[in-house]
Amino acid sequence: MAPPTSFTLAHSTDGYSTNVPVADLIDGKALVATHFDGQPLSPQHGGPARLLVPHLYFWKSAKWVNGLQFTERDEAGFWELRGYHIYGDPWREQRFS
Repeated sequence: MAPPTSFTLAHSTDGYSTNVPVADLIDGKALVATHFDGQPLSPQHGGPARLLVPHLYFWKSAKWVNGLQFTERDEAGFWELRGYHIYGDPWREQRFS
């Protein structure tokens, strides 16, 4: 089944958001963690759900995720609106816009 759009915004319970292309979330490139070592993920570590996108800068790995929103275009999230790179590939040193 194909995703409805090419982009997502991850939303957190504290109002934080970050954008991630759908292509960077599928095929084993990312995960949403709810447990670690058989135990529910603690709030200190981003529980009850944490998005992990290990191949992008860490601000893309949102803590306290409560929703993934499919978007028609690549919309900037919290840090992207404040000058951080819209994609955030550390291998290309895409930290700032």
